[in-house]
Amino acid sequence: MGETLHLLFRRRENGAFELQVRENWSGRAVSGSFVPPYTGRQLNALQKKLNKFNNSIPDLRDIGYRLFLALCGSETPGTSRRELSEQSVQAMLRSVIQRTLRRRGTVALTFSFAPDCDEFARYPWELLHNGEHFLLASGVFSLTRALLRPGETLGCDLPVQTPMRMLYISATPRNCTPLETERSYEAMRRALAGPIEKGQVWLDRLDQVTFDDLVTYLSSHGGAGLLEDNETVLPCYAIHFDGHGAFGRLCPDEDCQKLNDAEESKCVDCQAPLSRVRPQTYLSFCNEEGGNSYIDTQSLRELFISSDVRLVVLSACETAAMPGESSRHQHRSVSFDATLATSLVMAQVPAVVAMPFSIQDDISPTFMFHFYEALAQGRTLEEALSRARHAMLPKHNHQGWFVPVLYRHVPEGRQEGPEDHDHPLVYPGAPTTFVGREQELRDLGALLAVVARGEGQVQPSSEHSTLRPGTHHIALTGPAGIGKSALACEAIQRNREKFTGGTIALSLQGGKLFNEALMDIAHQLHISTKTLHPEDHRYRQELVLSALRSRASRDLPCLLFLDSFEEVKEHSQLELWHRFFSALPQEVVVLISSRSNPDAIAVVEGAPYRWYEYGVSKMADEDLLKLITELAAESGLDQRIHMDDPKQQQVLREICTLLEGYPLGAELIFGAARSIDGKVYTPEAATRSLEEVCDELRVSQLAGISAVLDVAYRRLTPLTRLLLSYLAAFRLPFSREQIIMLVAPENQSSGPTLEDIQLELSQNWRAARDELVQASFMQFDGRVYTIHPQIRNFALLYLPLEERRRVHRVVAAYYRNQPQPSPEEWFAAYEHLEGAGEPQDLQEAIQLAVHASWAMDGRGHAPPLLSMLRRAEVHALRLGNKTLEGQIQCCIGAILRQLGQYAEA
Repeated sequence: MGETLHLLFRRRENGAFELQVRENWSGRAVSGSFVPPYTGRQLNALQKKLNKFNNSIPDLRDIGYRLFLALCGSETPGTSRRELSEQSVQAMLRSVIQRTLRRRGTVALTFSFAPDCDEFARYPWELLHNGEHFLLASGVFSLTRALLRPGETLGCDLPVQTPMRMLYISATPRNCTPLETERSYEAMRRALAGPIEKGQVWLDRLDQVTFDDLVTYLSSHGGAGLLEDNETVLPCYAIHFDGHGAFGRLCPDEDCQKLNDAEESKCVDCQAPLSRVRPQTYLSFCNEEGGNSYIDTQSLRELFISSDVRLVVLSACETAAMPGESSRHQHRSVSFDATLATSLVMAQVPAVVAMPFSIQDDISPTFMFHFYEALAQGRTLEEALSRARHAMLPKHNHQGWFVPVLYRHVPEGRQEGPEDHDHPLVYPGAPTTFVGREQELRDLGALLAVVARGEGQVQPSSEHSTLRPGTHHIALTGPAGIGKSALACEAIQRNREKFTGGTIALSLQGGKLFNEALMDIAHQLHISTKTLHPEDHRYRQELVLSALRSRASRDLPCLLFLDSFEEVKEHSQLELWHRFFSALPQEVVVLISSRSNPDAIAVVEGAPYRWYEYGVSKMADEDLLKLITELAAESGLDQRIHMDDPKQQQVLREICTLLEGYPLGAELIFGAARSIDGKVYTPEAATRSLEEVCDELRVSQLAGISAVLDVAYRRLTPLTRLLLSYLAAFRLPFSREQIIMLVAPENQSSGPTLEDIQLELSQNWRAARDELVQASFMQFDGRVYTIHPQIRNFALLYLPLEERRRVHRVVAAYYRNQPQPSPEEWFAAYEHLEGAGEPQDLQEAIQLAVHASWAMDGRGHAPPLLSMLRRAEVHALRLGNKTLEGQIQCCIGAILRQLGQYAEA
């Protein structure tokens, strides 16, 4: 169970300070007075003390306990119990903390500082101590500092889509203390080895970096200084600086360049006056000769403000140091634009991890490995920083674990907690934009409400069966690219309050093994990894099950979401998952997204359990158009392609029709670059006009959609692939009898290349058909089968040309030879003959169009009939058949006269 407490410091009209606390689950907020525990002078002395490496554990404990009492101190005497429970800030803080500790959950603390409360951002809140232990060292608490600024309504979202670049930069100027940057880089590279190997992350490196090197890099990969950066294929979203940093006043004498303490009024080396030199953060870059070159906060801010960077990690001393500025008041103001960490956040870099105090060099590799390993495993920034602190605890007698701090940018009016953010390493397929599918979301909301309570039945909608009592396993199935992951994530987000025991989510993309998945689940359950034996999956599973059973015993339902479950292919792995699912308590709801029906793993060893399967179909055109608009606005393409132009709107609507409900197509045209099977696909609309994209969709499909379908297609058995290619010829729903007709030996070609496998298919088509339904390549509604047009277009191309023409002819003959073909069958037969494409096929298609016109006379299908006749007229002209041309023109004239009579009437 995870809770979030938002703590907002504000100044009242009378000059006193107020603390408002809001909890995320109930939304309840209370306010009270806040009495600062330190004066400005005391805080300056405290910061100087913490900036040294000789602080004892009792000293740190005393500081943390003093801060804790300022937030959660004793109640005012005489306060009634009702006032205490409903109004007291201290009561809320204590109750949430105690409740979470009792349930062994987590508490995310978000500290926000309104204007005139900047001074409180300087406090070492990371040392909070409740008299028994440091809160942030317990593994239960995480802490974020959020800066609120009036008048700022636009924020920069932290979640990004992989693939992405990350940049490690280091500088050890020859006239500065040497640093072991090689160890730090290797720690970062090892931590990110998984995403790097899967092509999700490109880790770049700049050693002995000059400021010019950084400018050049960001101009190429970070969007810095570019008016049009949509052609940046793999943007750099995260930068790690490893080197020296300091806060102070830089001597203005170019021959001196001494960095002095912030309190100095004269340079300690050359005695130059410093009164007009503003104290700020400096990073040590290298100059061309390898010597030290101080780069100030403002220069770095101006560089990053125009970049795509979403996360900056500053592994350098005093990069978050914030000495106050003198004033007549007891509490002094803080200039956030003088400190590098806060300056970058105010420049709308979404998140910055930095060091307010000095940190020892040999602790850096430990911090980096555990921080980035947690991000690579899908943890939030808060959780990653918490894990890194744990790893730093034993180093140097508990010195330095509290130094790293996290700042986030929050626009006015939004007080977001860590649950509203995602880490920057979003796994492939995780959505960043969602619109539409309201009926599906209502269905899933009803399903999740029932399974969370473990009672009753629910009928989601007319297309879906009733959920039986006792079922707590739900599978979202559907073809590749149809939007299962996006729908699942949105449904989970909207129904999080139903699962008070928390939500555990992970992706199985890339064939993640069961043992590795258990480790991810353990991390999200905050189980110490030290107790997890790397080879003993039974012990690891029992620890995870024990933690889940503990929550279940306290009536805390949990949700376990597994994305891309079809990636589990080996029988041994499926068996392990089955045993795990079977052992889960009723209070743990399992939700998976998969292209394959999960029933195959539900009967291993004769111990079946129930799955409720919810099929995800195509997206409505209206929703698809909204999604396109949202994606184009996020990527900036809406300005380039002039989406408000009426002609462009018309093309967009046609694109929606041609995509046929495939949200993946919208993402490939208007979204971010993405990696599919190791190849990067850039947004189509970034380099081509919408007309070009539309033309391609008319004749084929997007390369990215084909790549996604091909990954799933290769998992089918050869016989099933062949059957799919044959059945893809059906443009209308088809039945068992039509499948038999298509695979019957008398309808097969006699070519030597396909003869043997065609004979096998005619005998074993039922198993292949079942595999297609289970893998969501084909849908079955209890009466007929259907294949999505995008899959149909893809699969038909796998047949050799002559075989494709033969299948078109067979299906056309089937439709045409019906006793009384329906209008849809007439149109489908015509399109199949066109698809066959030979002169004799086109001549037959023209004759069919004439017969269809006679058969449908006066039956209300004039527009599609006219379209078919005009296409037939073009074919007749090309074939030079005057007789058929005349018949077609007579049919067209009759329809036009009929339409004219209707118009007059």
